Amino acid sequence: MTSSLQLYGGQQLDLESIFVLAGHIARDAECLAAVAVDAAVRRGESWQDVADAAGVSRASATARWGGTRISGLLAARVPPSGFLSTSTDSPAGATCAVPRPRSSVRAPGAGRDLGAALRTLRGRSRVTLAEVATLTGLSVAAVTDMVEGRTVASWPETYTVTHVLRGHPQDLLHLWECASGDRLHAGGSDTDRLAAALRGAWLAAGAPNLEITFDVDAAEARATLCGQVVPSWPTVKSLLAGLRADPAAFEQLWVCARAAQLKRGEGAVPS
Repeated sequence: MTSSLQLYGGQQLDLESIFVLAGHIARDAECLAAVAVDAAVRRGESWQDVADAAGVSRASATARWGGTRISGLLAARVPPSGFLSTSTDSPAGATCAVPRPRSSVRAPGAGRDLGAALRTLRGRSRVTLAEVATLTGLSVAAVTDMVEGRTVASWPETYTVTHVLRGHPQDLLHLWECASGDRLHAGGSDTDRLAAALRGAWLAAGAPNLEITFDVDAAEARATLCGQVVPSWPTVKSLLAGLRADPAAFEQLWVCARAAQLKRGEGAVPS
């Protein structure tokens, strides 16, 4: 994204620099497709669905994006060089006004929760910040700000960092939406979205042991986080209280999940 903005505004660049940027854009586009495929597969779409959407055979789709290919594509991505960090038309020392895909403002509350969830994933994966930076093409400073909850990155950046940290990006989507103020049209059922949001809250709380932390039955808590049940609202509130999360941020998700449950004709789950 940044590469394309730089190229669009780069009328003063020499031809070689433009071709270098064009190469970055092509690689970024391939990474974007790979991340989209990964998200679709994690939502339960089949490789045949991916192949149909891409207009290729199933074998070609799995060869292009299956297995460890996504991580390989991200690892091979080289961030654009710094020769566009300043403009030749600007006063000495002035930076070029290229829009950045992440916010530079401090993100209180929900932003801290998002950072806490990323820190939990980093601790569980044992991936260093330097490794995350190398694999994503972000700077170590940018990754550090994300993990510490000081900034809220764009969703593609948050998705990629979560993927590198061996987490499930959908688990952090609700945290990101609360922190950024944006809303994405995510796939999956209402029950899946509620479960993913609750897993995000669990990660933000440091992934505590469900057996000893809550007033909710551990088996029911696990079933809720796995999306196997939609418990009563008092049960969800008790679970969120144990996670020190604000129930108000989850109420609409629960309403949609419970409505879908009733529409399917499923009985209420006892509290």
